Amino acid sequence: MEEESRFGSAIDTLIQQIRQARQRSGLTLEEISGHIKIKKDHLEKIEAGDMNFLPAVYVFAFLKEYAAALGIHNDALLEQCRDEFSIPTEEQVLRQLPKQPDTLSMFIPPQGFKGLLLSVQDAVPVQFLVGGGVAFLFVVLLLLGIFFTRGQDEPVAPVAVEKSPVEEVVEKPAPPPAVETAAVDTAVANTLAAENALAVKQQAWAENISFLPQDPSSPFTKVLVVRIVNNLTWVKVIADNGEIVYPGGQFKKDEVHRYEAKEKFWINIGRPSNVELYLNGELVSPVDKRTMTLGGE
Repeated sequence: MEEESRFGSAIDTLIQQIRQARQRSGLTLEEISGHIKIKKDHLEKIEAGDMNFLPAVYVFAFLKEYAAALGIHNDALLEQCRDEFSIPTEEQVLRQLPKQPDTLSMFIPPQGFKGLLLSVQDAVPVQFLVGGGVAFLFVVLLLLGIFFTRGQDEPVAPVAVEKSPVEEVVEKPAPPPAVETAAVDTAVANTLAAENALAVKQQAWAENISFLPQDPSSPFTKVLVVRIVNNLTWVKVIADNGEIVYPGGQFKKDEVHRYEAKEKFWINIGRPSNVELYLNGELVSPVDKRTMTLGGE
């Protein structure tokens, strides 16, 4: 088919394995859709080889979830599919970031009088600077001699000193208090109080974790905290229908990750029993699905 020809053999192979596994199990698309919470229309398009109905990152997540639900756990094949979808891994994203220089590679000239001297020295030969300096000093000494000689011959006339009127000092009224700053400080204080009142903050691991938006004026009103409580598991988080795609990966026990969104999160978890989810400080219970949406309706 023309639609399938635009993708590589790894995607075609995985689609064929998914279709055969579902047919062998005797499950219908409706049953699979109800189990993994992915629309039946999306599953039909995946089995038909249509991979353009959503952005590539969503399609790949659905394809991976569909395969896992049917017992297909071929990591090498999934990585080939990721490459064909042109979805970078977390390591590839980090390698593309520009490296910060360890030290400054360019010379910064000194400021002030010293910098002026260095600039003049670079622009004018040294011999001209020395000759010009000697001539300037001679002229200054000559002018000083003339000034003091004339001062001794001529009498100094008395200078009338005028008394200036004393100005009355009027104290300026103090500026009015900054209402906006006080309002912001109050909102921050209320947020901090609400943060400390959360039950989860009583646990040692949560002491330095922020479960609520740190800036009350920020549009990001949803905070998701993911804690790995057992072994390893894959976690992938997407915020606000793809506006923010957070790097996913295999996370270890006791790791804690924090995410922000304006309205909602889409979450894909390899082993749901190995994680705890907290949405704005409230424990999401139970976590028994590989794919879920938290936040907006």
